Amino acid sequence: MLAKIKALCLNSLTIAWGYSLAFLGLILQLVDAAGDVLGDPAIKDQVSTAIGDPTWAGRVLLVISIVTLAARLRTLRKQP
Repeated sequence: MLAKIKALCLNSLTIAWGYSLAFLGLILQLVDAAGDVLGDPAIKDQVSTAIGDPTWAGRVLLVISIVTLAARLRTLRKQP
């Protein structure tokens, strides 16, 4: 199992970090929908008081993830 995860991340901790940021960004963007599914409409308010606007925080994390992945994939491509 660990070998499959390492292969997915191209044996790079930076790529794994980029995937983690992307996953967290997607989760933050779905906070409003998750509150409806869980039956707790106040969950968005709770997350908002903790980190600010979850939609914008999710977008920022997605942008950081894209930049991180692009930079690492660029350096992996240049290696012989």
